[in-house]
Amino acid sequence: MIGAGVSLLFVLGAVGSGRAILSRWIAGERWTAALDPAARLGVSGLLGLGAFGWVTFWIGLLPGGFRWGLFPMLLGGLAGLALFVRQCGREPIRLARPAGLLLLFPVLLILLLSIAFVGALTPSTPADWDSLAYHLAVPKWWIEAGRITYIPFIHHSNFPFVVDNLFVWGERWGGESGAKTFVAAIYGLGMLAVFGLGRARYGVVAGFWAALAFAGVPAVLWESGTAYIDVANGLYGGLGLWFVARYLETSNRGELVLASVLLGLAVASKYTGLQTLFVAALGLGVFLLTLRDSRRALRASGFLTLVALAIASPWYGRNVLNTGNPVYPFFYEKLGGRGWSQFQADVYREEQHTFGVGRKDGKLNPSQFAHAALGLAYQPGRYANPQPKAGRGLPTEAIGPVAILALLLWAFSGRARRAENYILTSVFALLLMWFVLSQQSRYVLGFLPPLALLAGGAAVSLRAGPLLMGVIALQALYSGWLLNFAMLRDRLPVLLGRISPEEYRDRRIPFAAPARAIDRFGPGTKVALYDEVFGYCLNVPYFWANPGHSSLIPYADLSSGDAWSKAMLKLGFTHVYVNLTYSDERFREAIGLLGPLRPYTETEKTALNADLRTAWRVLLAESVETGDLQLVERFREGAPSESTLWMFVRPFFEDPPAP
Repeated sequence: MIGAGVSLLFVLGAVGSGRAILSRWIAGERWTAALDPAARLGVSGLLGLGAFGWVTFWIGLLPGGFRWGLFPMLLGGLAGLALFVRQCGREPIRLARPAGLLLLFPVLLILLLSIAFVGALTPSTPADWDSLAYHLAVPKWWIEAGRITYIPFIHHSNFPFVVDNLFVWGERWGGESGAKTFVAAIYGLGMLAVFGLGRARYGVVAGFWAALAFAGVPAVLWESGTAYIDVANGLYGGLGLWFVARYLETSNRGELVLASVLLGLAVASKYTGLQTLFVAALGLGVFLLTLRDSRRALRASGFLTLVALAIASPWYGRNVLNTGNPVYPFFYEKLGGRGWSQFQADVYREEQHTFGVGRKDGKLNPSQFAHAALGLAYQPGRYANPQPKAGRGLPTEAIGPVAILALLLWAFSGRARRAENYILTSVFALLLMWFVLSQQSRYVLGFLPPLALLAGGAAVSLRAGPLLMGVIALQALYSGWLLNFAMLRDRLPVLLGRISPEEYRDRRIPFAAPARAIDRFGPGTKVALYDEVFGYCLNVPYFWANPGHSSLIPYADLSSGDAWSKAMLKLGFTHVYVNLTYSDERFREAIGLLGPLRPYTETEKTALNADLRTAWRVLLAESVETGDLQLVERFREGAPSESTLWMFVRPFFEDPPAP
């Protein structure tokens, strides 16, 4: 709790720092003062956090940077907090007090924000898979190393990390909750920004509907209580699009600079930001050309692109140095990438293509585009894990109907002005790219903020506005109800102290107890994890050992269990952990867990070796058969989440570590 409080104070410092950046180096004091007060708070906070995340990259490159860097970072936060207090003294925050039924809006928004904070202040579970797999794990790895290092088996560690960098400091002073508090705070800043921008363009009522349209999206609400960064990335990219649209109407250079910085932070926080930047710059040029201003079209589009890429360039340059591919591991066929291979590229692409509709046998049917885009509103299970092909994805990652409905209402209203037309065109282009590349619901969060603003505008200005108001309200209520069942009822006992965080982790994370057992082996331990990616629970070195994660373990060249054992020992592994949740009964027999050892037959080996994704089972089973691996411990024997820990023994170790 104390760590989360420090993170919140740091966020206020980011608001103060962001306001200074906005008024002095981006848009000027006069324009900043004219910006809606709520939007100013929200945008300033997002800019300030982005700036702290950007500076963290350079600190992390220096030896011991994440050790000594805590002190200058805290000083920077305190300086920003002092600026925030000073700014409030010079210009008190005055947000119009709603009256009558409008009071319901802040109440609903605060309730939604509270739900996000419950998620942030309690331990993550496998439901928010990526939080444990890498969003929290990579910063923890770097904290232990004292700096940013190359992690060969977590390809996600090469992704742009301007938001995840904040988790380094959050974890240092507050552990998991200290890190996730940043995400919940960004959600709150996003509410303020969307409300303020909607109020400035369409009026106060529209501002409230816009904020609720954004905050009430199931995926936005759910992710805001996790360590996922899609909400932050979506706000950077989506608000960047909005300020480009504003620039088209006002020609105010400050808005173009602000859009460039926001889009730069989008590109610096997730690869999908590149798509948003491309569409934003191209659309800006095209719209200016329609105004017969070719010179400004080239200059404005070029400026937008260059500034954004300059902000994001440290991450892409690092990738070139480490892997040779600026967007590693994507586009391997064109750009290559050290530590990756065509096998890993195929596995990754196949997984990305499991989402959505319109793809069969690796081929995309363009006629299914409308079905895919509209399906975001009515079949969320196709766009989220697990089992998206069967439509069983988690409803917490749903987008809901509001965004799609707002898009359609404005498109057919005949009331759209230049800014609305720019947003509609940009969203359509981004949907096309989403349809072709990977139809994950999380990948559309980048255009939810501008669509939420359009929803607020449509609610008060279009004929179908009352209908849209009802849909926005129902979506927000549904999201709260859904998160109550999916998260609140489970985690509130932890927050209230009725269950300890450790006991809760043991109940919800099958790997938590085995991780403690592995930690007891102490220094010198290095464990290879099979079918398990939650190494965040460990305090000893680990490695995702499945063939799809990296090419460091040369599976294609290993023809026997003996060769595999020697290769693993050469890489420094002392133990092997196998999560058996995804294993069949035959594998359990082959490693002696269901009675006498029953080795694989030659026919079975041939079948398993035909695919590198399953060949490791043969290698491990052969090592058990020859005695190279010794069973150390079985966990949750007979349960669906059963797992085992094995240890390499003589003749490879002169002095094997004792269990």
